[in-house]
Amino acid sequence: MNAVRFQLIYPEKLVKEPIICMVCKRFNVVLNIRTAKVTQDTGVLTVEIEGDPEEIEKAIKFMEERGISVQPIEGQIFTE
Repeated sequence: MNAVRFQLIYPEKLVKEPIICMVCKRFNVVLNIRTAKVTQDTGVLTVEIEGDPEEIEKAIKFMEERGISVQPIEGQIFTE
C-alpha cells in the first residue's frame, strides 16, 4: 500500500462541500489531513492519501473533476 502527500486547493465555490468525505466513501483510500487553512474564500490542505496506486489515481481524478487543484508534494511517496 502506498501513501502520497498532496496539496489540495479549493476554490470559493467548493469550500463548504464535503469532498474529502465523498472521496473516502467512493474509493478504497484513507485520507489524512496533515495541515489545513480554510477561509470563506479558499481552502488549502496538505493531505496524505493511502491506498493502492489505482485507487489513489481515481480519487485524484475525482477531486480534479470537481474543481480542486491537486498538487503532489515531491519526495513524499511512502510504501509499506
